[in-house]
Amino acid sequence: MSYKTQCGRWRPIAKLAQKKRSSPWLSDLGKAVLSLAFVSFVAAAVAGIASPLFFAIVFSAGLVIAVMRALFPPGRLFPIAFASLLAVYAAIFSLFVDEIFRGIDDFALVVGFCLPIAFFVIGCGIRREQIKTLVAHPTIRSEQRVLRAAAWLVPVFLIGATVVLLSHAFGPFLNPDLVFLAAMSLIGLVVLGVSRDVAIFLVDAGLLFKEFFRRISRLVILAFAFVTFYSLIVILFASAYRLISVYTSQPHFRVAEALRGLTFSEAIYFSIGTISTVGYGDIIPYSNLARVLSSVEVFCGIMLLLFGVSELLEYARERRQDRPHKN
Repeated sequence: MSYKTQCGRWRPIAKLAQKKRSSPWLSDLGKAVLSLAFVSFVAAAVAGIASPLFFAIVFSAGLVIAVMRALFPPGRLFPIAFASLLAVYAAIFSLFVDEIFRGIDDFALVVGFCLPIAFFVIGCGIRREQIKTLVAHPTIRSEQRVLRAAAWLVPVFLIGATVVLLSHAFGPFLNPDLVFLAAMSLIGLVVLGVSRDVAIFLVDAGLLFKEFFRRISRLVILAFAFVTFYSLIVILFASAYRLISVYTSQPHFRVAEALRGLTFSEAIYFSIGTISTVGYGDIIPYSNLARVLSSVEVFCGIMLLLFGVSELLEYARERRQDRPHKN
């Protein structure tokens, strides 16, 4: 067999192997991009796009994902879980600052935010071998082990509560910038000391997210059918609201204290609020016909919800019964 023939024979296999090798990297890149987008969205809401804190949050997320990926290559869920936790941390940090340290210097704000993250990365570097074993062989732990892994949050919240009490008691006599940096440094030292527990917490969170989305993916067909039928009912009743507004002379709705008909966009909005039984109160059915139609839509929405939940439970029960037969 010639060299050219051999190359032609093995080329598809080589391409397939190359595709398999590149797929996890592309998948990880996509997860990292989505995580960064989520963190950026939260950072924009927390700090504002023009704030130095916004750039600190986004830059910290991107840097930590890259560093964690370099330190722990097998742990694909680890950097993503940390990015998600970073978004939660940014939200809590914003509430903490708004409650106590509003108006502190931007430099102190950025440094204080980054201190616990930097200490955690340092702790991961110190305990690299221990954490590497955890992230390389992740397993979903029992409820007690998950709670034990999350116990590191207790001293962090105690520090925050202590700072709140001190600020209310001795606020005029304290330098807010120094108190803030001292509090964030203490939190950073706690995170440094329990970096392994934080890593366990992140691994468990990543596995729970993965298991949740795996279970959700099984219900895609049922969810799509439910949403489709739900949308049809919304459009059906919105069309009815629009038609009675156009082809009858009597006003059927009260909109912003004015009696008038609905545009189709308003009818869609009112139909969604009615079928979900939210009822914001900005559009109110005024005539008996509009009230009857909205009441029927509420009934249809409740029955559809009960039917959908029943079908989901039945489907989950059938899957559990079929699982032993497949094994």
